[in-house]
Amino acid sequence: MDYENLRLQDVGDGIALLTLNRPHRRNGWTIPMVEETTDALSRCDADGTVRAVVVTGAGDSFSVGADLTSGPISSPGSDQQPADVLRTIVTPRDVRKPVIAALNGDAVGMGLTFSLTCDIRVVARDARLAAPMTRLGVIPEMGAHWTLPRIAGWAVASDLLLTGRRIDGEEAVRLGVCGEAVDRADVLDRALEIARDLARNTAPRAVAVTKYLLRKAADTGFAELRAEETDLFTRVALEPDAPEGVAAFLEKRPARWTGDPTTEPTWPALPSEVL
Repeated sequence: MDYENLRLQDVGDGIALLTLNRPHRRNGWTIPMVEETTDALSRCDADGTVRAVVVTGAGDSFSVGADLTSGPISSPGSDQQPADVLRTIVTPRDVRKPVIAALNGDAVGMGLTFSLTCDIRVVARDARLAAPMTRLGVIPEMGAHWTLPRIAGWAVASDLLLTGRRIDGEEAVRLGVCGEAVDRADVLDRALEIARDLARNTAPRAVAVTKYLLRKAADTGFAELRAEETDLFTRVALEPDAPEGVAAFLEKRPARWTGDPTTEPTWPALPSEVL
């Protein structure tokens, strides 16, 4: 697909690379960029050949947040209001495949809160991360008040969201916000390495069900979650990928998965109008 504010590439091995592509504005978000992201992620979700998605930024930044040149999120070429697209945006959390954020540089404001909806975050050691909204008279968005406490704990979330202070990539790992900090030049390669491991060695239907249960666990009591988990375990164990996975392990060969995550019934459908 051709987008004005993004690049969506098939980089092989079942991996889609989504690049935020406004380097002249340090990948600042605009309404058209949000709309294109919704479309791109929906396409990755629906494409049965995509096993994992990596999201990164063009240039030296991941994203420095909303492009504030003409308001909370500038909207060249669009008559929509920021609240409209933020209510309907498809985020990495909505995608049935693993989504890995390659934070190749600064992730500030919406650049950080968007990355919190990814499943795995690899960050440059010297990247600057912050959610400085309270210092600008507004509040964090993209569900940050939900995601960050569950990723890093309430104390860390209160610290970062209330103060809006800046941290670097190494502190982000110490606080549990990101999983791994590497040299800036290695961020994308490391994220792609993780994506390839997922694409080659995990069953796509099993990954989709696991991601669904991880999503649901955040708002569900243990007994209810365990009951559904047991039901889904039984269902997945009866699908062809289960005996294939055992056979591949015993025969020391790559598994030949046939399960299709795009037909995983536990997940709600994404907005059809973007497809």
